[in-house]
Amino acid sequence: MKQQSKKIDPLTQIAPLIEAVQIVDIRLVEASVGTSIRSANEAGEVDLTIRRSADVKEYNKDASMFWVLVKIKTELIQREPKKGAAVFVNVVFEIKYSLPKELEVSQEQLNTFAKINSVFNAWPYWREFVQSMVARMNLPPLTLPMFRFGNATKVRRKKPTEIQ
Repeated sequence: MKQQSKKIDPLTQIAPLIEAVQIVDIRLVEASVGTSIRSANEAGEVDLTIRRSADVKEYNKDASMFWVLVKIKTELIQREPKKGAAVFVNVVFEIKYSLPKELEVSQEQLNTFAKINSVFNAWPYWREFVQSMVARMNLPPLTLPMFRFGNATKVRRKKPTEIQ
């Protein structure tokens, strides 16, 4: 009989890290923004797509530090006519974390932490950046969704005249 391996819940796996790590620094290391529209009315109905990823960039065990790169790609895609992104905002944040010296962690734990917790940590910085950039494009405020687990988020937006 084949023995099934027991899957460990990712949050249980990284619970010791979540309880112990501290954010030392978060910085924007890359950004690209653009728009192909002059107004929200010109865009019409759009789909908001958010894709994100995170990877451990470096782990210095001796210094009890690790760095994570969080990438978040945001696009407002016009439904009709299909022209591509009406607005895009892509960012990369680098987050520096400190660990207690006595905490033993595996590379797998760090990778799981990066994919879940680091994206969660970067989310408010990303939301503020997108809000600011969209305002500088002279477009109406864009209310972005709360963080949800998974790799992508899609939200449908109605025409500005239909929003109550």
